[in-house]
Amino acid sequence: MRPNHTVHNSVQPYSPGTRWTFQSRSSNFTQTEELVLLWMPANGQITDDYTRDEITAQELWQLWAKDANTYHERYPDHFRAGEVPIIWSVTKPSLDGIFELAPHTLDPRSLMPEFAGDPHEDFLSFYTHPVQDGTGEPVNWLRLPVVDRAWNAKAGQKGGFVQEASGWKPSALQPTMNVVEIARAAGLWEPDLG
Repeated sequence: MRPNHTVHNSVQPYSPGTRWTFQSRSSNFTQTEELVLLWMPANGQITDDYTRDEITAQELWQLWAKDANTYHERYPDHFRAGEVPIIWSVTKPSLDGIFELAPHTLDPRSLMPEFAGDPHEDFLSFYTHPVQDGTGEPVNWLRLPVVDRAWNAKAGQKGGFVQEASGWKPSALQPTMNVVEIARAAGLWEPDLG
């Protein structure tokens, strides 16, 4: 155990409304906000090409899943067949104002040569480590709530077709998802990975 690290009994997600205090590293501006984790399957922006009236979540799933093996084919040392990275961001429940990559997630520089020269910047590059308002407890990133994503008559969120079609969403900061395993569990169209 690291020195000065407090062990807490609860491992459940933080309750809605839990607020965190942190400071901008550039301006020292302090803010107190509720924070959540927003997930996006790689290439989930396929939704940008459609509206909810044009295509269902299941149809989007099939279009997206046909390329599920792309990461394994390009980076076989890092991804299993059918495995797709998940991109994580830290934001507010309103999805505005704060929007930075989550810390402690896959670093594309170490996996994909085309990103090797890019600086790795995440929430902690721009803000201090959040502490819980009132208690001063440092945030446990794995306990932040994971935002639900949707693609239906009421909501058309980027990548939302995955959760809408399958009923599945990742655990906090889960690095990858296996498209074939999720398709089988949900009874969805399954890509042939040959």
